[in-house]
Amino acid sequence: MTIIIERAGLFSSFQDFGRHGYAYTGVIPCGALDTLGHEIANRLVANDKNEATLEMTHIMARIRFTEPTLIALTGSNFKASTQNMKIKPYKLYLLEEGDVLSFEETNKTSRVYLAVGGGFKLDTWLDSTSTDLKVGIGGFHGRKLNNGDVVEMKRDYTKRHHKLFKNLADKHTTDWGIDGYALSFNYISDVFHVIENKGTEDFDDETKAHFIRGDYKVTNKSNRVGMLLDGEKIKAYYEDMPAHQPVKKGTIQVKRDGTPIVLLNDHYTIGSYPQIGTIASYHLTKLAQKPQGSRLKFQFIDIETAEKNLVKFSNWTNQLFHGIEFRMQLEMMK
Repeated sequence: MTIIIERAGLFSSFQDFGRHGYAYTGVIPCGALDTLGHEIANRLVANDKNEATLEMTHIMARIRFTEPTLIALTGSNFKASTQNMKIKPYKLYLLEEGDVLSFEETNKTSRVYLAVGGGFKLDTWLDSTSTDLKVGIGGFHGRKLNNGDVVEMKRDYTKRHHKLFKNLADKHTTDWGIDGYALSFNYISDVFHVIENKGTEDFDDETKAHFIRGDYKVTNKSNRVGMLLDGEKIKAYYEDMPAHQPVKKGTIQVKRDGTPIVLLNDHYTIGSYPQIGTIASYHLTKLAQKPQGSRLKFQFIDIETAEKNLVKFSNWTNQLFHGIEFRMQLEMMK
């Protein structure tokens, strides 16, 4: 059976954790921009964390379900519903045949992730079902969704899935989920930690101080390749710069006019713009959920501090995942 995309939204594509280790061949990583939201959605529907989710951006899709389906949505600043019930984020639901999932977005909606129990049937390339839009491969025929698309579900059900179908048959949802306040630790702050890289040496102390004092906003010229920021211009030096330099997700490049660009998952593997630093990995999920107009502030930190913060972030996410697993085990005992 299938899901029918009645309205595709602005930019909807299937993503998992992406393709890693192939940058030397020019293959971009792709993958979910908000890996935490992606993983939580899968865990709530009892999937393996590597199953692809549907990543929807700014304007969400309207989706018709043709069979009973376990779903979970993650993200913020949106309202979702079917004809019969409201669908809250970070909670498990059972939809019935004929249900249509629709959204009410705000100008603060950034990205929403949809997981279905048993997973979607998608194209695989280099051990990933993420959509590589540049090459046109992976995911759903290597492209973003269009109105009228019909996507097959794998229905790769485990004992947990079958038990959840049974438990949710009457109420269609669980009495548990993740409280939004529990996620404020990760998503609320506007401050982003920046680690100096080799390119930072090309900027003097005055320029770096000017950068961290500045206020920046996310512009509408942002996509899965990079996030273009509006705000204080950064004086960059182009003379004697290497023609090409390695880049990664979170690298902050500076254009000739002084505009900073934060590279995201679909970035090119090498770049020629100067680099003032790299956003710490534990702040990249927060960055993915910043919509147009969001305010960003940057703060330089050293490697030792970044490593300590990464340990704290990992401990927090592990506690979050253990909490989901604990509630899932209780659900299996009903």
